[in-house]
Amino acid sequence: MCDKRVSARMKGKVYKTVVRPAMLYGLETVALRKRQEAELEVAETKMLRFSLNEYIRGTAHVRCFGDKVREARLRWFGHVQRRDSEHIGRRMLRLELPGRRPRGRPKRRFMDAVKEDMKLAGVREEEAEDRVRWRQMIRCGDP
Repeated sequence: MCDKRVSARMKGKVYKTVVRPAMLYGLETVALRKRQEAELEVAETKMLRFSLNEYIRGTAHVRCFGDKVREARLRWFGHVQRRDSEHIGRRMLRLELPGRRPRGRPKRRFMDAVKEDMKLAGVREEEAEDRVRWRQMIRCGDP
C-alpha cells in the first residue's frame, strides 16, 4: 500500500475491498455513538493518509466511513423488515421490556439509530418491502 509505483486509484480499490469491509464487519447491528463514529473516521483517515500521502478522499474515490456504516445498517434493517412478522429478528426490533428505564439520559438503541438514518436518507419503513428500490434509495455512492 505504500509503494509509490502503485496508483492512488488502485490503492483506493484495495482499501475498499480489503480494509473497509474488515472495519464494517458487524457494525450494521450496532447503534454507534457519535464519539465512536468519529474514532472510526479518524482511524480510516489515518490508514488512507498512510497509504496515499496526499488529498485523500478524492484521490482514492472513497466516501465517508459514517455514510457506509449508515448504508450497512439500513441494508440490514431492510433485510429484517422483509422477513415474516413472526421471525425472531423482526420481533426483537420492536421489543419493549417491561418496567422502567433507569434515570438519566437514555442509551442509544438500535431503532433510534435506524430512525435517524432513515430520516437522513429520506426513506420510510414501508419502502423496505421492495428490495431493489430500497437498495437504490439507501445507497450512498461508491461501492
